[in-house]
Amino acid sequence: MKSKTSFFNTALMGNLYKRFWPIFAGYFAIWLLALPVMLESSLRYSVETMEYRGGTGYNIALDAAGSVLNTSLSVGIIMSAVFGVWIAMAVFSYLYNARSVSMMCSLPIKREGVFCSLFTAGLGGMLASNVLVFAITAAVEAGFGALSISHLLAGFAAVCLLNIFFYGFAALCASFTGHILVLPAVYAVLNFTFAVAEYFVHTVLKIVVYGYSGQDTFVTKWLSPIVGLFSDVTVKSTFEQLPDGSSGNATSHFISNWLPLVIYALVGLAFAVCAMLLIKKRRMETAGDVVAVKPLKPVFKFCLSIGCALVLGSAIYYITVRASTLSYGLNGTLQMLAFMIIGAFVGFFAAEMLMQKTLRVFNGKSWAGFGITAAVIAALLLCAEFDVFGFERRLPETQDVEIVTITFSGEVVALEQPENIADVISLHESVIAGKKGYEQKERYNDYYYGTTIEYGLKNGKKIERYYYICLSDEDIAAFTNIFNSKEAVNYRKHLDLDVNADTVSYATIEYYNPASAQYESIDISPEEMVELYNTCILPDIDSGGLGRLWFGNYNKDFQGNEEYNRLVCACFISFEVNERHFDAEQDRYFYKHDYFNTTLTLEAARTLKWLEENYGIVPITEKEVNDSSNYSDKEYGADIPIVATRPADEAFLVQGAPADAESFS
Repeated sequence: MKSKTSFFNTALMGNLYKRFWPIFAGYFAIWLLALPVMLESSLRYSVETMEYRGGTGYNIALDAAGSVLNTSLSVGIIMSAVFGVWIAMAVFSYLYNARSVSMMCSLPIKREGVFCSLFTAGLGGMLASNVLVFAITAAVEAGFGALSISHLLAGFAAVCLLNIFFYGFAALCASFTGHILVLPAVYAVLNFTFAVAEYFVHTVLKIVVYGYSGQDTFVTKWLSPIVGLFSDVTVKSTFEQLPDGSSGNATSHFISNWLPLVIYALVGLAFAVCAMLLIKKRRMETAGDVVAVKPLKPVFKFCLSIGCALVLGSAIYYITVRASTLSYGLNGTLQMLAFMIIGAFVGFFAAEMLMQKTLRVFNGKSWAGFGITAAVIAALLLCAEFDVFGFERRLPETQDVEIVTITFSGEVVALEQPENIADVISLHESVIAGKKGYEQKERYNDYYYGTTIEYGLKNGKKIERYYYICLSDEDIAAFTNIFNSKEAVNYRKHLDLDVNADTVSYATIEYYNPASAQYESIDISPEEMVELYNTCILPDIDSGGLGRLWFGNYNKDFQGNEEYNRLVCACFISFEVNERHFDAEQDRYFYKHDYFNTTLTLEAARTLKWLEENYGIVPITEKEVNDSSNYSDKEYGADIPIVATRPADEAFLVQGAPADAESFS
């Protein structure tokens, strides 16, 4: 009679629990404290303070449901990640000792049977603990009349899915490592590898690639499970809508995104299958090796080398260079390359020492391998510096751009008119052409501008560049022209919200009083602000008397200072608008906020007249303020020619003098 292959051995499972029961007991005890015990304390406090929490209108069951879901996710991620690898270390500890692995291989059980028995025992211990913990939690909720089966089941399911993934991931790490202390190290590193690597890749590229903007979010965060789970899987709530438009008590709590949890659990099961296949083919005499699977040894060495090159290279660069002068261009690239090669040296030979279990690794073969690694790093950095791939020179065609957004010296505009987009592209070409000169200027000797240019293309894609450079006078004048075009001024100064007496929450006029030789402020009523805004400020903006910007007044040697100080008044007007809106999707009201501020100039005739007639304020210019403070005007440059934009924008003439009038408000 043909015998059947068994994939489960109860004796092995029982022996595992007998030897390592303290680990499972610890898992259960921590969950017991984190969920039912803490929930009981919270519910007891809620009952005792019920009248202060809204009396009978307060829903204690929903409060308990929110606590269960939040604890299940936040604590579940941490507990699954920590105990997943800890249990895996116990379950697969036989792989790391020559005697124990020989004993296990001598049993009349196939390797698949051993793996399935032990893996199932480890996972089963966690799942059984989850059942007990959530059963006790249900009893606690029932005791307070706050039982919510749906939320308990949701929390239980989330924790179990997390268990499956992290335990399966740890099992995979155990299958290709040969030392019990290497397992948690590799597991921890791989949980964050992609997020950390992406961060440091962006850090290096910002130094090496001219105009590289980096990323606001990690595109590879889902390959770093802990980062992805904490960032995108959360508990959300809905709230009742009160008659006054504000939010009342919560009406429901729910986990925002189940799909990642399910996908991670399926990946965990796939990892477990891969782990079983690797252990089935594994050479058991590799017990004690750092990497037990031979084809993965060069991968481990290369990854550790590149990782140390990125992390150590960037860290050394910023620690040693930023203290004096942060270099860009070829000098910065060569400095970064030198530090990255040092980091690669540390990583490469550390990997050699770990795998060969000796410090005598500085031989010809090892040096050749390190040389190849260093050559790869050098080639990549130099290709990036000399723009072999054309990233720095790539610009869109005007007809392909739907909108362009520019951030310059703290100001932001979005432009859609083709002629303005063409001006931005022309200016961008000038910035690219001046790369060598901009990058070689000594930092801190001139004022540096943080500049972002983002093109929104008609095909839905975007091109974004960031420059932190000391611009030439001509480029600053070009930026000034663009920011003072009529479309740009309207974008910066025209509010999207309705300005009326009901929406204006406060309004202030701040001005320099020569009599007291200090700045004073006056609060005006919403009605007065509406009148001033509609009858004076908007017409002055439309005529070009208000809303202009000057860039460059941060450098006292720049010629534009004379023009700025002659035209700009030491008087600022600001107000805030709050407008209530209804969100039909969430069935609730919310408020939109906007803020307006402007600095007066001598060209704002209507606004100046209104201030004099209503408050007797006659603003003086910045030059007059300086003169009254005995500040010599001889330091300012001579008058410079006016640089106009296009004939269509003649009302918005721009002095080729950068200085930012609006920045003082």
